[in-house]
Amino acid sequence: MPIVEAHPNRQADRMGIGALDRALERAGRHHPAGAGAKILADLCSPYASVAEGIAAAVAMRKQGRRAAAVALAAPVAIAVGNALKHVVHRPRPASMRFRRKGRQSFPSTHVAAPLALISCLWWAAPPTVVWRSVLTLCGGAVVAVAVERVCAGAHWPSDVAAGALLGGIVGSAIGLASRPKGETA
Repeated sequence: MPIVEAHPNRQADRMGIGALDRALERAGRHHPAGAGAKILADLCSPYASVAEGIAAAVAMRKQGRRAAAVALAAPVAIAVGNALKHVVHRPRPASMRFRRKGRQSFPSTHVAAPLALISCLWWAAPPTVVWRSVLTLCGGAVVAVAVERVCAGAHWPSDVAAGALLGGIVGSAIGLASRPKGETA
């Protein structure tokens, strides 16, 4: 099925979609890495991130407030991301292919939700080598998801960058707020 460009360049520029976004999206659509990252995109879907956060909170249940923070990180990032989508009204690069999945592109909650969970865990979980290693590997998976979202035509590169920023800020804020006063990393 041929990909239909969502908007001509003039309209795309009015929507805040710059030439760099368009060039990277076109190159990514045809890159072979996009197909392999689809599995990771499903594992890092916003709703899977909520379930993963709840599972991590259960594993950390003896840590009380920190466990609750971990369970909240992804849902808060999703809520903020969806609110921003309704304010910004930015179309997806291949909006004709995504009618059922929502037409708004900015920011990517596929990136924001898992990164919020990872960021929150970075601050809330015990700073052991095991936790930090696992979280670093998970961060690599989120990068692969960001690439897949662009290659699939679901997001512009700046959408995934904004999702990463949103997830990092939300997750870090929630994770840091869950720590007792005066505690350092």
